[in-house]
Amino acid sequence: MSKSGATNSGASTEVSEQAELLERGFSAQSAPADEPRSEQVDIVTPDDFFLPDFCAPSMVLAVVLISELLAVTLTLARPGEVGFLQELARVSMFMQWLGLTGATVLCYSRRWLARMTVPMASLCAFGLLMLLTGLVSEAAFQLGRRLSEAGLGEMMFPGERWEFLLRNLGICGIVTAMLLRYFFVTHQWRRHVRAEARSRISALQARIRPHFLFNSMNTIASLTRTSPKLAEEAVEDLADLFRATLKDSARPLRLKEELELSRMYQRMEALRLGSRLQVKWDVAGLPMRALVPSLTVQPLLENAIYHGIEPLDGGGTVEVKGSVEGSDIVISVANPVAVGERKISREGNRLALENIRQRLRLAYGDRGRIDVEESPERYEVALRFPHEE
Repeated sequence: MSKSGATNSGASTEVSEQAELLERGFSAQSAPADEPRSEQVDIVTPDDFFLPDFCAPSMVLAVVLISELLAVTLTLARPGEVGFLQELARVSMFMQWLGLTGATVLCYSRRWLARMTVPMASLCAFGLLMLLTGLVSEAAFQLGRRLSEAGLGEMMFPGERWEFLLRNLGICGIVTAMLLRYFFVTHQWRRHVRAEARSRISALQARIRPHFLFNSMNTIASLTRTSPKLAEEAVEDLADLFRATLKDSARPLRLKEELELSRMYQRMEALRLGSRLQVKWDVAGLPMRALVPSLTVQPLLENAIYHGIEPLDGGGTVEVKGSVEGSDIVISVANPVAVGERKISREGNRLALENIRQRLRLAYGDRGRIDVEESPERYEVALRFPHEE
C-alpha cells in the first residue's frame, strides 16, 4: 500500500509540476510582454502593394469608366467649336486610349514597382504615366494632323502642338497624383483594418484558451487519483495541444491541423470518460488544405463533451460532420442533451459560441457564421465559412 501510495503521490506531484509549467507558459504567451521580440522583416509582396492589380478585369472596367467620366467632364468644361457629341467622341477616344495603355503599363510594371519603397514606387509610377501621356499625346496629335492633311476630316485635335502636349501633361499630372495618393491612403486603411482584425482574433483566442486549459487540468486531476499513468499521457497530450495552439494565434490553420487538434483533445477526454464517450467523425469529404481560424472546431467538441456527454450516466455519441456546399465549408457538431441539462448546456455554450462567431465574422465577414439547432434531446452547432486556401 505504501508503495502504491508513493507512486500515486509521485505521479500527482509530477502532474502538478507539468501543469504549473503549462500555466506559466500560457501566462507568458497571454500577457503582454515587455521583452523585445526577434525582429521581423516586413517584405512587401505584389499582393500587399499599394497599387491595385491593373491586370484584373474589375480594374480594367474601373479604368474605362473613370476615363469616360473624365472625358465627359473635360468636354463640359471646355466646349469646342464642333457639336457636343462630336467633341465628346473625340475626347473619349483619346482618354480611353490613354487610360488603357496606362493600365497596361502599370499591370506589367507592378511586380517591379513592388520591390521599391513606397516613395520610389510612387515616383516611378508617376514618371511612367507622364512619359506615356507625352507619347500618346504626340502620337494622337501627329495622327490627327496626318488625317487632316490627307483630307480625311478636320483637324482631330486643333491648336498648337506644345499647348496640346502641356495641357495633357498638366491634367495627367494632377489626376495621377490624386490617384496615387488615394491608392496609398486606401491601402494603409485596409492594412490597419486587417491588423486590428488580427489583434482582435488573437485577443478572442486568448480568452478561449483558459477555459480549454482549466477543463483539461480538471481531466488530468481526476486521472491522478485513479490512473497516474493515464494522467501522465494526458499531460503529454495537453502539452502537444498547447504547443500547437500557441505557435501563432493570428495565423489560420489548415483544416487538417484543426481537426487533428480536435482529435487529440478527444483522445485526452477518452482517458477520463472511457467507453462513455464515442465520437463519430464524418469529415472525409472536406478539403483538408482549406484555412480556418485556430481553435474553431475544438471548442465545439469540448462543449459537446462537457455539456452533452458528461452529464449522461451512460454517456453518448458526439457526431462531427463536414460537407462542402458550393464555395462554403460546413462543419457540424451534435450531441445528446440530458434531461434537465438543456438550460445549463445553453448557458455553458453561449460564451464559446459568441467567441467563435466573432472570430468568424472578423475573418470572413458575413460569409462566416454559426447556426444552432436545439431540441429537447439534441443540440447541434454548425460552422459555415468560405473555402480559402
